[in-house]
Amino acid sequence: MQTYITRLALTSVIAATLVGCTSMKTMEATGGSLSDGIIELSYTRSPSETSKFDEQDALRTAIKRCKAWGFKTADAFSGVQTSCRDSVDSRCDVYMVTKKYQCIGKN
Repeated sequence: MQTYITRLALTSVIAATLVGCTSMKTMEATGGSLSDGIIELSYTRSPSETSKFDEQDALRTAIKRCKAWGFKTADAFSGVQTSCRDSVDSRCDVYMVTKKYQCIGKN
């Protein structure tokens, strides 16, 4: 019984450690279309990495880019797209996570 409790405790510690390994990423402008008023922001991650980004920080970046194009603000499309950026032997080594934003309100 004590071995079971020891294993359970060890498993809990490992699980808590893994959950704490989510990395925060910074979105950067990687594409878009002035004529369509679309901004694309992206970050990269490894296959084993759990990551997320600050939605409000990304929106501020998109708004800044849209204002540079003569728009008033930006609105986020729902969801993100994940694609393989670098692969070796049919195995993806680097993923690119992209979110699109629509520029709104031409000045």
